[in-house]
Amino acid sequence: MTNQKLYDTQTLWDVAWQESLGEIDLTDARVGGRATKLNPDKENVDFWQTAGPKWLESYIQWRANNPNWKIWTTPEGEPAIELGLIVDIAGVNVKMVIDRVFEVDGELVVVDLKTSQRYPSNPLQLGFYKVGLEKQFGMPVKWGNYYMARTFSTGNTIDLSEFTHDKLEYIVDIFDKSRKAGLFLPNTNNCNVLCGLTEHCEFYPGKIG
Repeated sequence: MTNQKLYDTQTLWDVAWQESLGEIDLTDARVGGRATKLNPDKENVDFWQTAGPKWLESYIQWRANNPNWKIWTTPEGEPAIELGLIVDIAGVNVKMVIDRVFEVDGELVVVDLKTSQRYPSNPLQLGFYKVGLEKQFGMPVKWGNYYMARTFSTGNTIDLSEFTHDKLEYIVDIFDKSRKAGLFLPNTNNCNVLCGLTEHCEFYPGKIG
């Protein structure tokens, strides 16, 4: 036996990067994160090219260290990796791409892969995945989790029982009615973090008053 790797992480990253990038020009791309001594230009392309292969290596190692986390296979025989679904919720076709669905000790766990620094404060996204899987495949899903690339691990497994079909029907119905009426409430909790429209928003801190 040998401990030699059966893969080259840098090559895997380079191939995935090029496939995802396509013809996109990143010259004027918006740069996220904060300027630090280590990354004075914030999280630019150079940052991602350095961090990406390391995060990929850590994810591969995490999978190897958790053999009971097995990729679930759909009834059609498709591995649940970037599983794309279009599900009717409240008469609206909701499109979702689920990063991973694992089978852990006989139960399904929906997992979203995160490269951000902040752990999600609301598991609604996972709730949509839960209901989507249940509507598509007719099987119960209770658990969800996030794999955080920067800490090389998952968080605590989240009980998604509160996200019932009726609850998400209500949420989607209200959102759809608001969208059609042109009513959008600003979410100032995410200014400078997730929103790319702050320069156009009159509710952005510093523009109010």
